[in-house]
Amino acid sequence: MPRKGRGSKSQVIQTATNQEYGQAGRQAEAQSVVPLPQNVGNVEGRGMQPAAQPLAGTLANPFRPSERPGEPIGTTLLPQVAPDLTPERASLLPQMLPILYTLTNNPYADPEMKSIVRRMENFIPTRFDQV
Repeated sequence: MPRKGRGSKSQVIQTATNQEYGQAGRQAEAQSVVPLPQNVGNVEGRGMQPAAQPLAGTLANPFRPSERPGEPIGTTLLPQVAPDLTPERASLLPQMLPILYTLTNNPYADPEMKSIVRRMENFIPTRFDQV
């Protein structure tokens, strides 16, 4: 039996209005078997209260203690290993390069982008690379 009374952690039995005949009785019976918890809103549709949002400026306090006290300040990330370029993917590069050439043949193009496109040209398989 579910607990009832002052120590109960559930709401009182509530039923919606303007239901078909017998629906309110079934709804009350279902709530007596499995009561609604306290954090659920009433049946008028207000629903659950939104979660409390943190105050602005509390998450990024520049004077908070370090999250990694044992790590030196100058520590950098480990270099990421690039995945191998499969022959199928390498065969798609010649189709993509004209678009990239258009992007890099611009007086305002980033020099790093131009360097990346030049390095991509080396990945295009030749007839000598195929086994």
